[in-house]
Amino acid sequence: MSSPAFKSRRLYSIDALRGVAALAVVVWHWQHFYAITGTWASVWNRADQPFYIFLKPLYDQGWVAVDLFFAVSGFVFYWLYLEPVAKGEVSAGKFALQRFSRLYPIYLLTLLVAAVLELLFHRTTGNYFIFDANDWPHFIRSLFLVQQWLPPDESQSFNGPAWAVSIEVMLYVMFFAGARLKLRGIWPALVMVAVGIVVFPWEGQISRGITDFFLGGLIFYATSHIAQQARAKLFARVIAATALLAWVVAVVEIYLGPIQWLLQHAPAPVAHVFAANEYRIFLFAYILGVCPLTLAALALHEELFGGHYARLAFLGDISYSTYMVHFPMQLTLALLALRFGWKPADFMTGLAMILFYGTMIALGALSYTYFERPMQALIRGRTKRPALSPVQ
Repeated sequence: MSSPAFKSRRLYSIDALRGVAALAVVVWHWQHFYAITGTWASVWNRADQPFYIFLKPLYDQGWVAVDLFFAVSGFVFYWLYLEPVAKGEVSAGKFALQRFSRLYPIYLLTLLVAAVLELLFHRTTGNYFIFDANDWPHFIRSLFLVQQWLPPDESQSFNGPAWAVSIEVMLYVMFFAGARLKLRGIWPALVMVAVGIVVFPWEGQISRGITDFFLGGLIFYATSHIAQQARAKLFARVIAATALLAWVVAVVEIYLGPIQWLLQHAPAPVAHVFAANEYRIFLFAYILGVCPLTLAALALHEELFGGHYARLAFLGDISYSTYMVHFPMQLTLALLALRFGWKPADFMTGLAMILFYGTMIALGALSYTYFERPMQALIRGRTKRPALSPVQ
């Protein structure tokens, strides 16, 4: 089965989804400020964090926003790259160059900055800030973007959130190899989703990457097929309503926990199974339900109904840079806190969060415009800055 293309040249809603996910991860990582002294505060409460009543889902479960990154990548790669790679129109060298030029400049810069800052923090406190695997083997593997998968290793080091970039590179290798072997269509992607699920007990990060990425590919197949049907708009509305319902259920569950309460008070065998697998149940309900429905709803709505999603292109443009700079920013603030005697409580204010986000978004925009795009053009041997989708 070939991969039919959408009429749209770029789905801004999908790019914006990546940007929203990047901003959501930062909320989850706000808890890092409880460790600015070199050790975690002996007593801390999530509810003390800024705007907690409004951001509780992100403070409690915001780590799953990373799964949206992988799913979006799978969707876009199946859309834009599957057929050109399968037909030999994109060589391995060109594919690698495009990926390298997009990912590596800001990745390397933030790796080096984080490494220096971690050493300074360690010299001052005797501990590393948040991520402890800051040794030479991890640094060398990080230089080559293989720190999480060659060999498999779930420990995070230096610029810790970059674990997702390492997994992304692994997925590129798998995708390119599969496309070249003509393993395209629904069944190969479905097999890979199953492989990802099976791997989970042994390697959670690799499992999530594989499951999300190839599920994103399946969503591309499904939505591109639906978009060609006579009743496509009706299907799109139903999917959008289902996605909205899924989000309402997820948010209500996080705030009130009705499903958790029911399962905990179910007959003993059911309650025991739930208690032993609560984390997996939540994660895969999100990965297999909320994520694909959201992706499908946005893609179909923009393709069939249009809208003003182009106004959100900025979020997609800076998604990668904001994701990569937020932890070095936290490290910098942790060092400043040691110097000036700031306490975790100083960061648990709305003003602190607003200033952090404002600075991060500004740095992301500056990085994208004046560093990432020029470096991308330089590496690709161009003299003009390319106007590309963030994934490209």
